[in-house]
Formats: sequence, C-alpha cells, structure tokens
Amino acid sequence: MKRIFWSSVGYAAGISTSVYVQRRVRRAIEYYTPEQVRQDVSIRGRRVADKARDVALDLREAAVEGVDTMRAREAELRREFAPDGPNRANPHQHRPTRLRH
Repeated sequence: MKRIFWSSVGYAAGISTSVYVQRRVRRAIEYYTPEQVRQDVSIRGRRVADKARDVALDLREAAVEGVDTMRAREAELRREFAPDGPNRANPHQHRPTRLRH
C-alpha cells in the first residue's frame, strides 16, 4: 500500500507540475509568436496531453488490476493455510507454522 500511496503522490505532483509548466509555456507562446505558430504549438500540445492522459489511465488500470490480483492471491493463501483448511485432511503434508516472539 505504501508503494501505491507514494506512486499516487508522485503521479499527482507530476500532473500538477505538468499543468503549471504547460500554462507558463502557453503564455510565453502567446506573448512571443505569431498566430499560425501559436495554433500549431497548441495542437501539438493537445496531442501530447492526450497521450499522457492515456498513459495515466493505463497505469491506473494496471494498479487496480495488481491490487485485485494481490487480494485474490492473499485470500487463496489464507484458505490454503487456515487452521481448518484443506491441509488438515493430510497430516503428513508440511505446513508452515508461526514463530512466536
């Protein structure tokens, strides 16, 4: 969960920084360039922003899928190693025990 949290924090910081820089660049472009160049840069900027948004959505979907898989595997392991789980049927099968501190 720490990794997901810090990844999210980094993602948010990156997006906010990107938005800030994008606004500053737009202002500089409007101030220093003629109309046609301004339009071309604006179109290219939108394309880059759309691609970045697509990557962000893919990353979010991957994180959700990873968490779901992790939870499913954890539930599977808990069922397998539960005190009254399937390993009780075969007493000769090795089963890890908890260490007491």
